Amino acid sequence: MKTLDASDLINARRDVQVPFRLLVNKPGGGQVALLFLSVLRLLPAKRIVALAEHEGQQVLVKTFLGRTADKHAFRERTGVLAFAQADVSTPDLLWEGEIENGRLLVFRYLSGAVSFAQQWNLSHDSRARIEILAGVMKILAKLHDHGVVQNDIHLANFLLSEGKISTIDGGAVERKGEGPLPERSSMKNLAMFFAQFYPRFDLLIDDVFRQYEEYRGWRPDEVRLRRFRSEVLRCRETRKRNYISKTFRDCTRFLCWSKFTRFEVCEREAYCNELAEIMEDPDRFIEAGLMLKDGNSSTVALIRLVDRTLVIKRYNIKSPWHGLRRAFRKSRAWQSWSNAHRMEFLGIPALKPVAMIENRMGPIRTTAYLITEFIEGPDALESLLADPNGDLEAITRILQDLSDVQISHGDLKATNFVMTDEGPVMVDLDGMKEHRSRQSFEQAFSRDLERFMENWQDSPQLKSRFSGLLRDLSSQYGLSL
Repeated sequence: MKTLDASDLINARRDVQVPFRLLVNKPGGGQVALLFLSVLRLLPAKRIVALAEHEGQQVLVKTFLGRTADKHAFRERTGVLAFAQADVSTPDLLWEGEIENGRLLVFRYLSGAVSFAQQWNLSHDSRARIEILAGVMKILAKLHDHGVVQNDIHLANFLLSEGKISTIDGGAVERKGEGPLPERSSMKNLAMFFAQFYPRFDLLIDDVFRQYEEYRGWRPDEVRLRRFRSEVLRCRETRKRNYISKTFRDCTRFLCWSKFTRFEVCEREAYCNELAEIMEDPDRFIEAGLMLKDGNSSTVALIRLVDRTLVIKRYNIKSPWHGLRRAFRKSRAWQSWSNAHRMEFLGIPALKPVAMIENRMGPIRTTAYLITEFIEGPDALESLLADPNGDLEAITRILQDLSDVQISHGDLKATNFVMTDEGPVMVDLDGMKEHRSRQSFEQAFSRDLERFMENWQDSPQLKSRFSGLLRDLSSQYGLSL
């Protein structure tokens, strides 16, 4: 088994191979060997969170690397102390060690712990979710009462172990003062937490916020609640903009190459030699693949790789005039890539993009390509005409979700829903638009609903059922379906 040092871990970047040994200097002298068993989190060349073994006992180790190691270890240790002073349970810090060009914090490992994120994903009703959120509210109220703010606040940082809730990750914890956190600061911190949930869960805010008020000893206040809802929307909008902007640059999740003649971006985990070949010459693979559509505006082909099936969509330039109009605008591939990740952020089922390519000449855009995962299943028109008892409600929920966040699709044909085993999935997203103005959204979404209902002209039974399911939604826009 290899024995590594900090330089090895820094040079490994993302390719840290376990198991390995690390020799650590303990306080007071002496050197011990930690056996690293699995990497839980990794920030290349900066931080490794791992399950390790020391003297026959499993421990959780946070290893900080490089010139900022001391600073980040200090933040973590200070945050853990702030948890303890606020009477919030957190895994015990057992000891702290040093390596050349690095520092380690060794914590008690909570064997069998379940994160609130795992519990949330397994919950399917509002009551269970409210119970999960109530547990978080109790902890946050304690922290806020002691002037403590957790800036990296999400469900995965709350663990249930042996019937007790523990909070982890002290590195993003700040003490704002000795007294309780002011109301405005409390609301901002709490809104950061709720902004991470899909908008459909905003229905839970009222009940859960009331519990937070109770834990803080505040009297219920409708004005405060309205301000809080607005703060959640503001925080979510900021998070969404940041989320989408990251999909166009090199980061933990994406690989990105920007040249004078080309712009490329790809899911890092999907990138391999086969995909690199496709991205190098997508036209060759389109010609060799199974043609799904060979139209004037776009060409779509299915290609089979060793371990998966992908779809390449080429957005064509139909004429010199069309090319001139599109030259200085974001390509439809760019729009589809952006909208697909917008849907992912909002929790609305849509196609899964793998890579996007724009051919360019400086700022001038020409042909563009979108590579996506292949979605297995018939479209909604074929599926529901064959089986009118299919999942109409799931399609209706998607339309309601789009309405709630003021997004119009632009081409709501039934063929743009693929019916999978997990439910319907939207495709063809290049015409999708998120509206700032309520008036422009209502006009666009009214057209969407009218276009959607045209799909069922030849099936009175389906048209009647969709009319019933969409009655509340259509009445918002003055439509009679």
